[in-house]
Amino acid sequence: MNLLINHGRLRSVCKTLLLTSAFVLLQLQSHDAAAQWSSRSFQKGDALRLTVWQPWRITDGKNQTLDLNGEYPIDSRGNVFLPLIGEIKVVGHNPKTLSEHLKEKFSPYLQDPVIIVEPLIRVTMLGSFKRPGTYLIEPDASFWQLVDKAGGPRDNSNLKKMWVERGGKVIKKDILSGFERAYSLQEMGIYSGDQVFIPDRKRFRIRDALEILRFGVTLINIYFLVDRIGKS
Repeated sequence: MNLLINHGRLRSVCKTLLLTSAFVLLQLQSHDAAAQWSSRSFQKGDALRLTVWQPWRITDGKNQTLDLNGEYPIDSRGNVFLPLIGEIKVVGHNPKTLSEHLKEKFSPYLQDPVIIVEPLIRVTMLGSFKRPGTYLIEPDASFWQLVDKAGGPRDNSNLKKMWVERGGKVIKKDILSGFERAYSLQEMGIYSGDQVFIPDRKRFRIRDALEILRFGVTLINIYFLVDRIGKS
């Protein structure tokens, strides 16, 4: 009887250990994924969105409201130029460390500010979009939001044939499901510098029909010409 009880307790302990190990593993994987994305947060050529709450500037004993909120481009050296504090190195920071760094830099000018920094990645939309071009967007924004920034697809767009390129190589094909399910860019593995292409849907136009008809008439004329020459 004791042996059965001990065996049952052993199974319970093993089950608990397995569940605990699985939970820890998932946490580590989640942390690694977050760290990997965080390391990509700020890149040269991208931008950041700065939001400052309670931005009070002390001037001659009076509080003066400042509007520091906005999107600031990151230059080729990895720096941004911000009001009051000038040029700041941002590449190498994640949003948390950069927020703390900016709070320290703004401290001579702002009284207890709450600073939020968000990375913005750049993605180029090419092909059959209404407004093709390069756009800045949050990495956790949905793919639908990115397409909307480009004005949406044109009427003759072939959504089923969309693809993503990185460094001149196609990395993803047939990404319509990501558009339909509103997956985030992060979930779809779309990073800064990527290019999204959407081709036109091929249509059988009247001009195409006329070209085919003209070609057919030409063949018939050649046939009768050759036949006439043969009879003569």
